[in-house]
Amino acid sequence: MRKLAIGLAFVLATISGGVAQGQQAPGAGQDSGILVEGRKQGPRKEARRFVERIVTTTKDQISRFNDPVCPVVLGLTPPYAKAIVKRFREVSVEVGAEVDRDEKCYPNVFVIVAADAGAIINQLREKYHGFFRDLAYDDKRTALDEGPVRAWRVSEELDQTGRPGAQDADGVRSFRGIDPGSRISLSTQQATYAAVLVIDVKAIDEKSVGQIADYVAMRVLAGARPPKEGGRLDTILTLFDEDAVAPEGLTQVDRSFLTGIYQMQANARLGSQAGTIADRIVRDTREAGTAKKPR
Repeated sequence: MRKLAIGLAFVLATISGGVAQGQQAPGAGQDSGILVEGRKQGPRKEARRFVERIVTTTKDQISRFNDPVCPVVLGLTPPYAKAIVKRFREVSVEVGAEVDRDEKCYPNVFVIVAADAGAIINQLREKYHGFFRDLAYDDKRTALDEGPVRAWRVSEELDQTGRPGAQDADGVRSFRGIDPGSRISLSTQQATYAAVLVIDVKAIDEKSVGQIADYVAMRVLAGARPPKEGGRLDTILTLFDEDAVAPEGLTQVDRSFLTGIYQMQANARLGSQAGTIADRIVRDTREAGTAKKPR
């Protein structure tokens, strides 16, 4: 997978003409509240609805990074790029994702601040035919959607132990001879090995380093997408919504969502994975509420 990530880095380097040059970003943000807003319902149903509204899937499972993440930020001046990377690494450790400690690691998380995010996507489609062809449906949709932010992740299918299947002469992998799975689990799992997020430079005006880094964490560590349905969710994913008042950083629900992603059973069925994440949200929200009560 390192070779594939390096290949992706090379491809992105060839379209660097659309990357903003040395733009600055404002200062760091902080954490926000813990509520999921919506119709009145039980805590677990409310949490499950939150998960369903923002989660993306690959072959009916939730994909996450198995390998250590190594982020790089292009298009900002070095001090701000380093601040975003630092914050992203901190969040990754907090929620249970592995982080490559080597500052010279091979990047597998690419954050590009561009003069025009749409133009970057068009360059990729014109210069590399089929670049987005093999993406999962949800990733293709978030990559090609209109808007100031485009994001996608590249995943591979592994067996339940985290190993790739046997590859035939045509490069097709098979998973014959392994545990067939059960009612709550599958014989395979989906693993993210690279992620890309492209942001219009104009969109980061008045956004803090903390807000940007936390938004990146939600989009690439978990593949979360901004909610599009009616109602308002307490999440950093609303950062680039025109009519929303975004929090100053990850909310408690966001943190619980990310933690749940990295605690869930990787080869579980989607319903079981979503349930694990919802349970984590409910537990953390109750604990936070208890901690705030006067004694």
